[in-house]
Amino acid sequence: MMGALKEWLLSVTAAAILCALAQGLIPPGPVRRVGRLTAGLVMAVALLSPLASLKGVEPEEWLESWQPQEEVQELEQQRDETMKTIIEEECSAYIVDKAAQLGAECQVEVLCAPEGDGAFLPWQVTVTGDLTSVQREQLTQQIQEDLGVPPERQQYGTKEESP
Repeated sequence: MMGALKEWLLSVTAAAILCALAQGLIPPGPVRRVGRLTAGLVMAVALLSPLASLKGVEPEEWLESWQPQEEVQELEQQRDETMKTIIEEECSAYIVDKAAQLGAECQVEVLCAPEGDGAFLPWQVTVTGDLTSVQREQLTQQIQEDLGVPPERQQYGTKEESP
């Protein structure tokens, strides 16, 4: 550490002496202004040279070392549960709206499952309400087309059947 500090001080001192000599030899006028700019840049490089030898740390590495892994996993799990809940609620509201367009009133419960990339997609739909066979058929087709839930994973019940 002391050796590096000594080397840095020597390089700054040598740069200062070199710049002072150059300033003394440069004739007055516009050339002197360019010389002063150049001398300033040489001094800045000499002063900041230790920064170039520092190892850069990526923000991700710093963040990983700062937060314990358990905390990160817990936050990721909370985020996933929140996203799942939002998707389920939005899909349920969408299906209720589609049923209302068909003239039916119902309650809908959507269950989501994670896909390979971690995204949550609707997996199963349970519709509770008094729907005619035509409304049920149209809603089944709409859910399959828009949400990708096949008829096998769609369940229908009446209000009397639900507890």
